[in-house]
Amino acid sequence: MRGFGSISRTITVLLVTTTGVFVGLACMVMVYMQYQQAVQRVSQETADFTQITASLATEHLVFNTRDQLDRELVKLGQPEYVQHVHVYRVDNNGAEINFFASFNAGSLAPIPSRIERLQDLNGVRLSPRYYEAVEAIYLEDRLLGYVYVRVSRDGTDQVLIQAIAAAVLVISSSLLLAYLLALRLRGYITQPLDQAVASVNKIASEKNYSLRLARTNLSELNSLTQAFDIMLGRIQQHIQRQELAEQQASLLNAELERQVNERTEALKVANRELIQTLETLHQYQQELVEAQKMSSLGDMVAGIAHEINTPVGLVITSTSIVQDALAAMAEKFEQKKMTSSDFERFLLSSTENLTLIERNIQRTADLVARFQQLAMDQFAEDSRDFDMVAFGADVVAALHNRFPQLQHYQLEWHCPQPLQVHSRPGPLNQIFIQLVQNSLQHGFEQAQSGHIRIDISVDQANQSLCIDYRDDGVGMPEDLLRKVFEPFTTSKRGSGAAGLGLHFVYNLVRQALKGSIDIDSTPNRGTHVKIEIANAVAKEFDETSKIQD
Repeated sequence: MRGFGSISRTITVLLVTTTGVFVGLACMVMVYMQYQQAVQRVSQETADFTQITASLATEHLVFNTRDQLDRELVKLGQPEYVQHVHVYRVDNNGAEINFFASFNAGSLAPIPSRIERLQDLNGVRLSPRYYEAVEAIYLEDRLLGYVYVRVSRDGTDQVLIQAIAAAVLVISSSLLLAYLLALRLRGYITQPLDQAVASVNKIASEKNYSLRLARTNLSELNSLTQAFDIMLGRIQQHIQRQELAEQQASLLNAELERQVNERTEALKVANRELIQTLETLHQYQQELVEAQKMSSLGDMVAGIAHEINTPVGLVITSTSIVQDALAAMAEKFEQKKMTSSDFERFLLSSTENLTLIERNIQRTADLVARFQQLAMDQFAEDSRDFDMVAFGADVVAALHNRFPQLQHYQLEWHCPQPLQVHSRPGPLNQIFIQLVQNSLQHGFEQAQSGHIRIDISVDQANQSLCIDYRDDGVGMPEDLLRKVFEPFTTSKRGSGAAGLGLHFVYNLVRQALKGSIDIDSTPNRGTHVKIEIANAVAKEFDETSKIQD
């Protein structure tokens, strides 16, 4: 977390830093200018000395008076900044440059010849340790030689050191002055602030919101104290209103308590009346349930009559046709008019009609068997403990044997291990058979491939067995989905479907297994059936789960 600095410290740092930056920049500029002036002065003096030496050496180069030139150079080298002077003569019409005379100041050792640098140097050059200058010696446009001069940098370095020392002194003085000014400014600004803070602390500790802050000589701080005083006044008004509201609330609570007591008595009376009304409603509800049962029974009887009436009618019609054909053949036989073609047609017609009779009688028998199974299967078996994993393997194998076309589709069974279930395996097996048959017959009617997934899970809250059945078939429209659990509801009534599959599943779940079932389907997006059977997980599995946890 970032800390908060004080105003006094901020003022000091800001003022001292600003002063140091500006004074430092000014001193840097001053030092640079003084140093450049010293360099220019020494460079000019070196150039002038080199020209004077060149003028002096002209006569000696012409008359070849080397010793006399050495003495003259000693006289010229009196300035302290001159360290070395070399005079070179050009011979053989400029083809050779030879050393002619030299001067070395004080106890300085001679330096090597600079013949190789005479052509490169032009004017005065500044190196890290000294100045160098070369001047060509001419006589009536004829080159006689060169003068090489080396001058010490001690003078300019001394100027630089003195300028830096002066800059440091100026900066130190400025920083000290800025710090003293900041201390004065801090006292001018922070003293009223300290007084205001002390007043605020007093108000906060004593909770006396009638106090006000004192005025200061700073307009900004006066604005702050004025705003704070206004806030204190509003807080005081709010406290007064709150106290008044608490008094009113106390009176209102007493009134509300009286009203609650009155309404509680009235509610007790209303509850007694409501209990009597509920008892009457229960009687009406039982009568309504019986009426609905009779209505459902009538609908089922009508549906059964409709489903059986069609194959029975076809059997009667086909029987009449066979009887008429048999009577005609008997008449022809008695009159001895029967031919082989008539007998062949009779056999063909009889075979077709008998086949139709057999098929419809079988269909009627199947319908009666399914109605009987719908009524009896839910009571045919007692609940028992069994392993859901092994049961699932048996169910999948049985499904593949019962529906050979299932090999073209993907069937997945997912179940946690171990899972001991206490329920009726017979109704569960029938539920899976009907669901898979419904998917194959309706969901994958025109599909060459599909996916069926069965997920078994456990709801630990109430030890419920959860079955999640999904397929990615064609799904169902909304109007069919609303009544899918009703008997004789099917989209393929003309194709031999009775519409009892999901009604059979619904009765098995609700009646035989005492569970709940929900279905969701969207056209072209498959069907999802969710079944939950409460208290179906065996105690052994519950204990195993606790050990594993």
